[in-house]
Amino acid sequence: MFLVGLAVILALLFGVVTTALAGTGVGATFNLGQVNSVNKITSLIGSATSAMLKIDNDGAGPALALQVEPGEQPMTVNSERMVARLNADKLDGKDVTQIGVNGLQRVEAESAENSVSSKQATVSCPSGKVLVGTGFDIFGGKSGISPNQETDVKMDFVIPGSISVTAAAYEDEVTGANWSVKAIAICATAP
Repeated sequence: MFLVGLAVILALLFGVVTTALAGTGVGATFNLGQVNSVNKITSLIGSATSAMLKIDNDGAGPALALQVEPGEQPMTVNSERMVARLNADKLDGKDVTQIGVNGLQRVEAESAENSVSSKQATVSCPSGKVLVGTGFDIFGGKSGISPNQETDVKMDFVIPGSISVTAAAYEDEVTGANWSVKAIAICATAP
């Protein structure tokens, strides 16, 4: 009688422990509709000719929610192939042309090349683009022979606008050498 009672008590005890540990041990059941706490990877391995797992939410919410700790990546893949309708420019609700600096283009304009002092050049971005950077260059306007060659021309100003830039230079020392100034505009697609 004592052994039968002990067997029943042990059976009940192991049954409760097994139920409490469902979904947490090796070979345990994955319980749908409740939290399954694990600390090891769960794998679904097969050789089907179509998808191995389908998640279909007929409700209003998303079909999949991936949550990780801050700074951790939510997903990894082992393929370089693009996934249809999962392009990066669609993930944030914006097209690639609406974010960042797109359609970069460098355009330049150069003044006349002669020995007349005070020159300027203005360059504008093409239609649909805005100015995001500027630059300038001076060509010629040097006197002397290397290694004692000196530049007789200096920049006066570089004035950027929303779609154009103007660069101006002048002769600091009068020179008979021909020179020119170039305005450089770095343009990008307007947001």
